[in-house]
Amino acid sequence: MEDKRLIPVITGCTASGKTEAAFYIARQLPAVEIISADSRQLYRGMNIGTAKPTVEQLKEFPHHMIDVADPDDLLSAMWFAKNAMEIIEDIFKRGATPLVVGGSGLYIMSLAGLMDRLPARNDQLRASLLSLEDTVPGSLHRFLAGLDKDEAAVTGIRDRVRLVRALEITLLSGERSSILKKGGNPDKRFRFVFIEKDNTVLREGIKKRTSEMLSNGLLDEVRGLLERGYNRDPVLGVTIGYSEIIDHLDGLCSIEQAQTAIETHTWQYARKQRNMFRRLPGVVSVSSDPVTVQAALFGERSSDG
Repeated sequence: MEDKRLIPVITGCTASGKTEAAFYIARQLPAVEIISADSRQLYRGMNIGTAKPTVEQLKEFPHHMIDVADPDDLLSAMWFAKNAMEIIEDIFKRGATPLVVGGSGLYIMSLAGLMDRLPARNDQLRASLLSLEDTVPGSLHRFLAGLDKDEAAVTGIRDRVRLVRALEITLLSGERSSILKKGGNPDKRFRFVFIEKDNTVLREGIKKRTSEMLSNGLLDEVRGLLERGYNRDPVLGVTIGYSEIIDHLDGLCSIEQAQTAIETHTWQYARKQRNMFRRLPGVVSVSSDPVTVQAALFGERSSDG
C-alpha cells in the first residue's frame, strides 16, 4: 500500500529566509520536528559560520541532524539520506510531522531518492587524491577532466570535496561519474518549496549575513577550531566562511579581503543552489512570506502539480 504521508521540504538559497519560515510553520502546526538539511550544520563547533539555530531556538522545537559529528569526519550525502530517513520514519511513528529545512542540494536530492546508489567512500583513495592536490594544486581538476570532461565542466577547480568524490566514483566503478548520475528512485512523498528572492535582495542579504557573522565572532570561532586541532581537511577548508577566515589567519589576506571573498563565494554558491533546486520534481517557487510557504507546502494542489 502506498504511503501517502507528506514529507515537506523548505529549500532556498543562503540567506533566503528558510529558518524563519520553518519556525513560523512549527508554531502553527502541532508536533512539528525539524530535520536540518544543511551539510555543515552537522558539525559541532561550526555555529556562527553555518547560521546554526541558537540554543534557544533548538529548545523551542525538536531538531535533528545538527551537531552529530566533529569537523574531522566528512559525512556524505548518502550517510545523511540513510540517517535522516530513519529519523523521518520515527517521527511518523510518533504521530508528529517532519519538516526538512536546508540548502544543501545534494543532501536533499539524496534524501528524496533523486540520486543513484554510487560507490561508498574509500578513505585510502581519498587520502591519496588529496595528497596529490596538496603537492600539485589543480591536479584533481585536470585528472577529472581527463576522465570525465562533463563532470569536470560543472565542478569548480577549488571544490576539493566534489572533485574527490567524482574521481572516487569514476575510479571505483569504472564508469564516468556524469553517466552514473541518472536520477535515482524518487520518493513521491516529498513536497518541495523553493523560497525565491530577487538577485539584488539576495545579494544584500548575503552581505548583511556575512557582516553579522563577523560581528558575532566568526573569527574567534574558526581560531578556536584550529586550536582544537582541526585542519582545513576534510571540512573546514571547503566550507564558505571558514576557508576564507583560515586564509586570513594564515596571513594570505586581510580581514576585509576575507569578508569580500565570503560574500563572493556565497553568491556563487547561491546561484548553484538556485539552479539545482529549480530542478526538483514538482517544486513550487514562493516568496519568503511564511504564510505563503506554509500554504504551498500543506495546501491542496491540482493533479498537474
